[in-house]
Amino acid sequence: MFKKLLQFEIYYQLKQRAFPIFAVLFLGLGYFTGSQGYAPTSVNFNSVYQVYFHTGLFTLGSVFITMFFAVTAIIRDKQHNMESLIYSSPITKHHYFWSRFLGTLIFSVVAFSPFVIGYIFGNYFSGLDTERLGAFNLLNYLQPWLYLVLPNIFICTSLIFSVSTLTKNSIATYASAVFIYMLYFVSSIFLNSPLLAQSVPASPEMMSVAAIVDSFGVAAFFEQTQYWTAYQKNTQLLSFSGLFLLNRLIWVVLSIGILLLTYRSFSFRKITKKVKKEKEISNKDKQLIPYKPIDGTYGVKAQITSLLSLIRLELKSVFKSLPFLVIVVMWLIIVFSELYATVVEGSEYGVSIYPLTNQLIELITSPLTLFGLILLIFYGSEIVWREHSVNFNLIIGATPVKNWVLFTAKFISLSLLPMLLITSGVLMCIAFQISLGFTNINLGMYASVFYYYGLQLVTYAMLAIFINSIAKSKYIGMGAFGLLVMVSMKANLLGLAHPLTSIGFMPRVTFNGMNAYANNAKLFNHLGLYWLSIGALLILLAFKIWNRGMVKGFSYKVEQLKQGCNLSEKVLFLTFFSVAVGTASLVFYNTNFVGDYQTDNDNLNFSENYERMYKQYQVLEKPYPISQKTEVAIFPKERKYTIKANYILKNTSNEAVSKLLITERIPVKRIHIKNTRLTTKDTIHGAYVFEFKEKLQPNDSVAYTFVIEKELKGYEEDKSIVNNGTYITFRNFEPIIGYASGFEILDKTERKKRGLPERDEDDNSDVHIALEDIKIEKVRFETVVSTHKDQIAISSGDLIKTWSENDRNYYHYKSKGKILPMVAYFSAKYTTKKAIYNGISIEQYYNASHDFNIDEIEKSTKETLAYCQENFGTYNFKHVRIAEVPSHWGFGGFAHPGVISMTEDRLYLSDVRDENTFNLVAKRTIHEVAHQWWGHTLTAKPVAGGSLFVEGLAKYTEAMVLEKMYGKRALYELAEAARRRYFFGRAFGGTPEPPIYKVQDEGYISYGKAYTVFMALRDLIGEKQVNKILKTITDRHRFENSPKVHTLELLEEIYKETPKENHHLIDDWFKKVITYDLAVEKSSYKKLPNDTYEVTATIKAKRVETQENGEPKEIGIHEPIKIGVFTTHPSLVKDNSTVLHYASKQINKELTEVSFIVNEKPNYIAIDPYGTRNDENLVDNIENF
Repeated sequence: MFKKLLQFEIYYQLKQRAFPIFAVLFLGLGYFTGSQGYAPTSVNFNSVYQVYFHTGLFTLGSVFITMFFAVTAIIRDKQHNMESLIYSSPITKHHYFWSRFLGTLIFSVVAFSPFVIGYIFGNYFSGLDTERLGAFNLLNYLQPWLYLVLPNIFICTSLIFSVSTLTKNSIATYASAVFIYMLYFVSSIFLNSPLLAQSVPASPEMMSVAAIVDSFGVAAFFEQTQYWTAYQKNTQLLSFSGLFLLNRLIWVVLSIGILLLTYRSFSFRKITKKVKKEKEISNKDKQLIPYKPIDGTYGVKAQITSLLSLIRLELKSVFKSLPFLVIVVMWLIIVFSELYATVVEGSEYGVSIYPLTNQLIELITSPLTLFGLILLIFYGSEIVWREHSVNFNLIIGATPVKNWVLFTAKFISLSLLPMLLITSGVLMCIAFQISLGFTNINLGMYASVFYYYGLQLVTYAMLAIFINSIAKSKYIGMGAFGLLVMVSMKANLLGLAHPLTSIGFMPRVTFNGMNAYANNAKLFNHLGLYWLSIGALLILLAFKIWNRGMVKGFSYKVEQLKQGCNLSEKVLFLTFFSVAVGTASLVFYNTNFVGDYQTDNDNLNFSENYERMYKQYQVLEKPYPISQKTEVAIFPKERKYTIKANYILKNTSNEAVSKLLITERIPVKRIHIKNTRLTTKDTIHGAYVFEFKEKLQPNDSVAYTFVIEKELKGYEEDKSIVNNGTYITFRNFEPIIGYASGFEILDKTERKKRGLPERDEDDNSDVHIALEDIKIEKVRFETVVSTHKDQIAISSGDLIKTWSENDRNYYHYKSKGKILPMVAYFSAKYTTKKAIYNGISIEQYYNASHDFNIDEIEKSTKETLAYCQENFGTYNFKHVRIAEVPSHWGFGGFAHPGVISMTEDRLYLSDVRDENTFNLVAKRTIHEVAHQWWGHTLTAKPVAGGSLFVEGLAKYTEAMVLEKMYGKRALYELAEAARRRYFFGRAFGGTPEPPIYKVQDEGYISYGKAYTVFMALRDLIGEKQVNKILKTITDRHRFENSPKVHTLELLEEIYKETPKENHHLIDDWFKKVITYDLAVEKSSYKKLPNDTYEVTATIKAKRVETQENGEPKEIGIHEPIKIGVFTTHPSLVKDNSTVLHYASKQINKELTEVSFIVNEKPNYIAIDPYGTRNDENLVDNIENF
C-alpha cells in the first residue's frame, strides 16, 4: 500500500505545472550564477568554497518550493472535498503521512537540484577566464549538495509540512515559509552573520552562536572558512566536523523530532470548526417584524462611507492574518535589534552612539524596503483575490457598490501596509530616544521617511494591483509580481540601468546631522513623480479591466479596454500621461544631456581608449609642484566652488622634459603651462598634452596655472560640496600630472577581451625599494579661502588674516615651511573651541549639537602631543585643527598637514561616558594626531613597504598612548580588532599576501598585522628601544623635501637595537608570512604553606609559514612569548593590581610546561593575552581556573 501511495504521490506532483517551472527557474539561476565569474581575486570560480557560498545562499529559496509542494500534498484533499473519502478508506495514518511527506521532500529536492547542474554549465560553458577555473572535480559540487542542499530542504520540508499537516490551512503554510525565510535574516542581523556583513567580521563568540543557530548552515560554513586563504579555498574541501557537523546534526535531529511529534499529533480525520452555541429564544419572546422596504442611497456620501468601511474590513482581514503578524513581528524584532545593538550594546569596539534622529533613521531604513516588498508581494495578491478565494466574489459583484469604491479600497489598503511598517519603526525609534533620556527628537526628519522610503513602496503597490488585475489567478499574480521585483533589483545586469528603465528605481536619500538630507533629493523628487504617474496609468488600466464577479479571460479584458473611457477617465489618463512624459523628458535631459550618463560599457571603453592613447607618457619624466598658491571660493548654498591655482613645477629628474601630460579629475575652465604649446586637448578623456618650447632642464622650474569652476549640473551629486559641511580635498579637483594609471581596466578577462596587454607587475625587490627614485615633493603652500558669512573656512597653514566682504568671510592661510600637498578646504557652520598646550593651539571645529565628546578629543590630543614630542621629536606646526565633516564620508578620519577631518558619526556621536567601555573617541583622535608624525613629519618613499610607516606606526603610537591612559584593557581591544582585520582581510585579499616590509595597498596588513608586529617588537626589545629607533629615523629625514626613507632602513635600525640571537625573529616577523596557534592546554594552581600559590600550565605553540604559492607549512618555534597570570580577565586589566605575573617565557617546542609562584589566588592564566602574535583565535589563549 505504501509503495503505491508513494508512486501516486510522485505521479501527482510530477503533473503539477509548478514542478517544471521551478526546475527550469533554478537551472537558469544556477547557470546565471555560475557564469558571472564572481569570486575573490585569486580564488577559482569553480572552487568548492564558491560552490558552497552560492549554493548555501540560494537554498534560502527552497522554502518556497517546499511551501508549494506541501500545500498540494496536504491541502488538496480539503480543497477538493476528498477528506472524508480518504479518511474512511483502508489507507492507514502511517502510509498516508509518510507518503505525502516523502513526495513533498523528493520533489523539493528534485526541483532545486538543477541549480547545481546549471552552476556547472555556467562555470564551464559561458566563456569564463580559464585561468580562474581549476580542474573539474565533481566532489566540489557534490559535497555542497550533500551537506547543504539535502539537509536544508529536509529541514524546511519537515517544518512546513508539519504546519500544513496540523493546520490544513494554506495561509498558515505560507506563513511558516515566510517565517523560516525571514527568521534567517533576523538571526543573521542579530548575530552579525558574515553573509550579511562581510565587512564587519563577527566576534568568535557570536560566530559560534550563529554557526549553531543558523538552520541553513551558512553561518557554520563561514565559521569554518572565515579565515581560509585563497590557496585553501582553491584546494581544500569542507571538513564535516566541528560546529558545521554539530549544526547539521542539531537541525536534522530537531526536524525529525518535529516530524515525529507532528505524526503523533496528526488526527486522521477532518478538522471541524467549533460553532458557538446560539442562545435559544422562546416563542413568546419572538416578535414578528413587518417587512419594510429600505430606500437605497447611492450618492457620493454613501459611496465614501462604503469606501471607508471596505478599507476597514480589508485592513481588519489583513491584521488578523498569520503571515502579516509574522512579517510585522519580524520587522519589529529587526528594528529593535538594530537599535539596541548599535545604540545600547555598541557596534565598533562595543561603543554605543548617541541616539540622534538621523542615526536611527539610517539604521531602520536599510531593511525597510525588503520587508515592504515582501508584504506587497504576498498581500498584493491576497487583497485583490480575497473574494475569489472564499467564493464570495459573485455576491460582492451583485452589490450596488460602485467599481471605483471596491477598487480604491483595495489599492488604499495595500498602500497602507508599508506605511504601517514605517510608522511602527519610527515609533520604536522615538521610544528608544525617550527611554534613553534623549529629547532632541526631529519629528520633521521622521516624517520625511514616509516620503523618501514610502513613495517607492506605493509605486510598487500600484504595480502589484495592475499585475494581479491581468493575472489569471492569485498565485500567477503573486509569482509574476515577485519575479518582476527581483528583475528590477538586478536591472543593471539586464542592461536596464538607466533611471527611466529600472522599474521603480528611486535613489537612496541619506540623512546626516550636519546636512540633513545629504544627497539625491532632486533626482528622487523627479523620479518619484515619474514612477508615481506611471503607476497611476497602470492603476487606471487595472480599473478598466477589474475582475468584478466572475474571473474573465484575457480577451475579455482587451475588449474592455477597446470600449474606451468616459470623460473623467480620459482627463485622468491624459493628466498622468502628460506628467509621465514631462518628468521622463526632464529626467532624460538632466541625466543624458546636462549630466554625463555613462553605462558600464561606456566606462570600460573610456578606460581602454585612454590607455591606448596615453600609456606612452607613463615612462616620461615629469616635473613636480614645489609651490602651490590657491584662491578658493566656496558657495555652500549654491553647491559650487571655484579654484584659481598657481603652481610652480620643478624638474627634479636628471633628464630634460619635452612633453607633459595633464589629466583632469574634473573639467578645468582654463589651464596653462608657461613656455609650452598645447598640442592635444582631449575633452573626452580630459587629457592635455603640452610641449615645451625649450626642454625643461633638470632643476629648472616653470609656472603652471589652472582654473576650476565646479557647479553641480542636472542630478550630479558631489558630497564634497554641501550646504553645511563642505570638505574639498586635493583628490577632488587637482589635475593629475602625467599618466593616470588608475584609469586602467584591472580585470584580466576584460583586458584580454579588448586586446590589452597584461598590466605590469610592481617591482617589489629589495633593490627597487632601496634605489628606485620615485619623486614626491613637499611644497610651499598658501591659500585664500572664502565662504558664506555664516560659515568658517579652514585649510592647512598658519592663519595669517581673516576679513569679511560682500557677505562673505575670507581666510588667508600660509604654511611656515614645506608640507605635503595633501591639503583640503573645509566650510561649515562651525562652533569652535580652542586651547593652548605647550605653545600649540588645539582648535576644534564642530557642529554645535554634536558637542558630546569635545573635552575627550582635547584630552586625547594633548596626551598624543605629549607622548610624540617626548619620544619622536618636535611637532612641525603651531596648531592642530580638528574639523567635523558629515557622515556620508565613509572613513573615520584623515590627517592633512596640521588639519584633521573627523566624521560626525564615527567620532562625535560615539557615547564613551561609560568608563568600562573602550574609548573609541580617544583611539580615533590619537591615531589621526599621530599621523602628523607618521605621514607628514616622516614621509615614506612611495614604494613597497611605505604604508608601514604611515598606518603601522600610527597604530603603534595609538596603542602606547591608550595603554598609558587606560591600561592594558585597551591593548586587548586593539589586539582583537587587529587580529580580526588581519585574518579576515587576508582571506579576501586580492593578491598573494606579501611580507609586512613589502606591504602596499593591503589594509589588513597596514592596520592589522602591523599592530601585532610592532607590539611584538616592543615586547622583545622594549618600548624605549623602539621609540629610539623611530626617533633616529625621524630626525634623519625630518627636513627632507622628497621622501627617502624605506623599510630596509627601518630594519637596519631594528637589527642594531636587537640582540643578535633574536635577529631571526625580526626576519620572521617582517620578511616572512607566519601565523601562530597559541593556547593554554591545561592549567591548575595550588596554595602553598606560605600563603602563596603555585600555578602550572601546559602551553601549546605552533607556527605556520605561508609559502610563495600560498601553501601553509608548519615550522618550528624558538622565541620568547609573554605569559600572564591575573585575578581578573585580561580584557579588564586597568592597572598592575590585578596582574600577578606577566613576563616572557622562552618557547622552543609545541608543548611547554610552565610554573609560577604568585602572591594572590589566581583566576586566569594566558599566553600572549594582548595579541603580539598573529593567532586566529585569542579565546583559547586564556583559561579560567
